[in-house]
Amino acid sequence: MLTVALLALTSCQKDPVEFFKQDQSGVVMVLNKFYYKLELPSGDCLYFSGIDENGNLENLTDVEEKIRNNAQISFGTAFFIDDKGTMLTNRHVASPPIDKQQVARGFAQVLRSLQAGIEQRMQVVEQEYEQLEMSKGAGDYYIDDFGNVITMPDSGNSEIEARQDQLRQAYEQLQASLANVQRISDVSQVRITPVCQLGIAYDNSQVASDADFLQRNPCTVVRTSGDEDVDLALLQLTNHVTPKGVHVFDVAGASRRGLFGHGGDELKINSKVYMIGYNAGPVVGSTRKGIKAQFTSGNVTQQPDGERVLYSIPTVEGSSGSPVLDDDGNLVAVNFAKLAVGHAENFNFGIPLGKVQKFVKQQ
Repeated sequence: MLTVALLALTSCQKDPVEFFKQDQSGVVMVLNKFYYKLELPSGDCLYFSGIDENGNLENLTDVEEKIRNNAQISFGTAFFIDDKGTMLTNRHVASPPIDKQQVARGFAQVLRSLQAGIEQRMQVVEQEYEQLEMSKGAGDYYIDDFGNVITMPDSGNSEIEARQDQLRQAYEQLQASLANVQRISDVSQVRITPVCQLGIAYDNSQVASDADFLQRNPCTVVRTSGDEDVDLALLQLTNHVTPKGVHVFDVAGASRRGLFGHGGDELKINSKVYMIGYNAGPVVGSTRKGIKAQFTSGNVTQQPDGERVLYSIPTVEGSSGSPVLDDDGNLVAVNFAKLAVGHAENFNFGIPLGKVQKFVKQQ
């Protein structure tokens, strides 16, 4: 009986192409259209789209409608984990990070420029006021019958004084603006948050614009990991329904228990692993027959330590959030980072299943 059982297990081992065909419908391309909001201590808000190579805040404005037209777009991968439209991906896909210290430096530079500009305009106003004061005429005069000197008002002086009134008002407004700038000079009190609009596209679907993601299949961020070392997030379709026929991945690991109720073997050095994802987003994924996920493979190249899995699967930007499977088609990790050391290629990291399970179970 044991021999028969072993033969049955051997004969049931899946062909990688088979589980790719089975699973690919549950892997989706994620589009994130986003910008950043600066919340000032005064309660006012500024918006920017990113940081340029010189450390400047790009498209900085206080009008949110303007920044929406200059929002950035990024792509990633996600996969369904239940029938309620819930998907697993990376935190940096759902909520693009930004270097807050770099933002603080850029914002401090903006404040310095604003202060210098205001002070320069105040100086210009002062100079014009003084010039007008010096240009006032004494006016004509005459001596009346009683010997009194009567001064005739100079008609030009009234125009000068009207202009001086305008300059005084302008100077007071500049003083108020300068005080506002000085009040927010402590950039540590400025809150920086990404503002995101997310949508997905299914394997084999046709996409031609942002609307094909954001309007057809909008989704929201349910939760992101509070652990800096666990780059995970949950997304959910706004209708809370996973489409019929779409594959749902087994995050709980029920399919790995085997005949005797044991879990599957842990990943070891040289274990074969496979990934389904959208490398480079629509750049690679778009075909004449719609977007199509890529199926790539590699081997575990370092003994897993429970914190991350290192493997030789080639990836580029867009594959973040992709499911990583073992040679039985079981979920074993979620892809999240590429090794960025020198010219290293094909060394990428995944979050192991244990960490994934712990995150998903959190309330």
